[in-house]
Amino acid sequence: MKEKEIILVGGGGHCMSVIESLEHSGRCRILGISDLEDKIGSELLGYKVLWSDQQLASMISETVGFMVTLGHIKTPNPRIRMFESLRAMNAFIYTHIDVDAIVSSRAFIGDGTVVLRKAFVNAGAVVGENCIINSGAMVEHSSTIGNHVHISTGAIINGDCSVGDGCFIGSGAIVSNGVSICTDTLIGAGSVVYRNITHPGTYVGNPARFVK
Repeated sequence: MKEKEIILVGGGGHCMSVIESLEHSGRCRILGISDLEDKIGSELLGYKVLWSDQQLASMISETVGFMVTLGHIKTPNPRIRMFESLRAMNAFIYTHIDVDAIVSSRAFIGDGTVVLRKAFVNAGAVVGENCIINSGAMVEHSSTIGNHVHISTGAIINGDCSVGDGCFIGSGAIVSNGVSICTDTLIGAGSVVYRNITHPGTYVGNPARFVK
């Protein structure tokens, strides 16, 4: 793919991780960051916030791509709104796989998803749009990850699992083979999910139990 010029949309902590990965991978050039209007002129890791989110439409062109670099812990809604807004403007939404990630040629990665360093996505896995597969996370064979999902650092999704849209799987969590997790579910860090989860909410512990 020809080198793209990229605008990062959202200037928080996740954006820092993406910047590191993009620089490390060397496949595109970061033009700058878009964020809230009162952040224009500030810098993040040497890149300036040059635009507000309301100005993005004026930047759309065939040579410029966009990455949603808003994070996702408690809710995916800001990421979803920005992703859908960019798509409605016919923007090119960049999909990034770090050079130190391992993604099978038999896996599928959806538009706008970022796969960060040392992550692993095995054969037959399907990862949806606008997802974060964070550093060291693992998605094993034949598992399906929905849209707008964050698989956090070091989390393990074992084979033949299904993770619904908008879910957050916390750092170091383990989802056992063949388990299904319904949409809009948060799995706490270090939790272990042995059984299907059919009702949205927050689940923590070993075994993971509903808390709210």
